[in-house]
Amino acid sequence: MKPPPDDAAIRSLAAEILRRSQYAQWRATDWLGDALEWLARLARNHPPLYWTWFVALVVVAIVLLVHVTIAIRAALSVAAPPETGRGEAPGTSFVADATALAAAGRFLDAARRMQLAVIELLLRRRVVTLARSDPNRTLRARLREATLPAAERTELIALIDRVERCWFRDGAGDRALYDAWCRAHERLRHA
Repeated sequence: MKPPPDDAAIRSLAAEILRRSQYAQWRATDWLGDALEWLARLARNHPPLYWTWFVALVVVAIVLLVHVTIAIRAALSVAAPPETGRGEAPGTSFVADATALAAAGRFLDAARRMQLAVIELLLRRRVVTLARSDPNRTLRARLREATLPAAERTELIALIDRVERCWFRDGAGDRALYDAWCRAHERLRHA
């Protein structure tokens, strides 16, 4: 029985195979070095064309920088809601929506709107901090750390649990849940 080839022989054979023309497309190329070398040749042999390329690239870079700046400013202006100037209390639209939904007998939707009104109050007063994509589990954790009285924190967490249970499991809400969120909102609004 013939002994297996050693590592050096295998590497040598692999390198020889990879040097073949069929594998030329898989060879590592120094594209950045090639591009810089091409630019150097262009600057030496065709200066007007080189400077045309250079000015065009600078213009494109400036346009991209301006575009990114405008896009970021637009995104930030959407993230911060504009002041209404009408002296509305925080959560007024959520409260109005909740009242209309409760009047129509849709207490689960109304309770959810009141939950959003309470969250908005907590955010505006900087009692908690949340991102738009934060789930209720993050809200619970932030409420546990909040400067609210312990009974208030416990009640808000229990209300969040009740809304989730009704929303995802039971699919039905009752007036008591909506009323509990209304009371929590009133206490926080006057606190």
